[in-house]
Amino acid sequence: MQQSDKKKLLEKIKELSSGAVMVVGDIILDEFVVGSPERISREAPVIILEHMSSDFALGGASNAAHNISSLGAKCYLLGVVGEDLYSKALENECVKNNIIPALTFDESRPTTVKTRLLSTAHKHPTSSIIFKQQLLRLDRLSRKSISSKTEDELIKNVDIYIKKVDAVLISDYGLGVCTKKIISHIIKIANKNKIPVIVDAPNGFNRFKNAFLITPNQPDTEEAVGFKIKDNKTLINAGGKLLKISGSSNVLITRGSEGMAWFNSQSSEDPFLLPAFNASEVFDVTGAGDTVAGILTCAISMKCPVKLACTISNLAASLVVKKYGTAVTTITELKENLDLIK
Repeated sequence: MQQSDKKKLLEKIKELSSGAVMVVGDIILDEFVVGSPERISREAPVIILEHMSSDFALGGASNAAHNISSLGAKCYLLGVVGEDLYSKALENECVKNNIIPALTFDESRPTTVKTRLLSTAHKHPTSSIIFKQQLLRLDRLSRKSISSKTEDELIKNVDIYIKKVDAVLISDYGLGVCTKKIISHIIKIANKNKIPVIVDAPNGFNRFKNAFLITPNQPDTEEAVGFKIKDNKTLINAGGKLLKISGSSNVLITRGSEGMAWFNSQSSEDPFLLPAFNASEVFDVTGAGDTVAGILTCAISMKCPVKLACTISNLAASLVVKKYGTAVTTITELKENLDLIK
């Protein structure tokens, strides 16, 4: 990248804190329960753990929202939770991370929680680090589509908060919130107000007709188009086919260590290709897709050209994969790591 382009990129990164985004979708709360192994139980051949700590982290749509708020941008989080203790914990995590929660409560559904039970191991002899081993994951969730009553309540919130933002992110994890009615309403009212809609979903791309941009990863793209991406020719064919399937104006295919490819309806034969800015120091890719979608949407909310928005989100993803868990990055980190972009 030329020095003049890096200067433009730096200016756009500095502006990210002025963004305003509404995130709608499947909200997930990650719970981490840590215990110290004591002995084998007499009741069953299992380890008894003595509880040490419990912590929460934001996942799914709320992780995308966290990536946006970590930039200092304004973020409204809309989704469905149960009338239970975990919904309060989720609200607390949102407030703690400067996210404005506008939640719809449904007593017939649980708040989606992924609980990881971790056991501590002995300290390394030459280090103060205490290693943890995951023993079990317990998921509380519903995959059923939300009821028509809950749809209507969520749509009311969409109509309220659409007036406060400059871009919308739909984050679909297949947990029943992103129904056809919700999606079509969001896209219709957003387009009416000239607000771009970005979509992060694993399948069913034809549901997002008239969205501004979708962000599938390569395996989901291959599943949708029916063939493997093996070279530049098949990549171009896949991008063009997915534009037609989705009916969206733009497609950004995230390709892991191969980087990204941005296609638009005006030039599907000539995609913008970005290499991975960090292909060697990858420790954990968990939540990297949320980072790409969140940062990209925030940049687009600031009227950032799509090419620059893709570049910023690619840089952000290269930073969070160096961290463990559903990590986020900041404007300071983005500025300090501009040299990763060649």
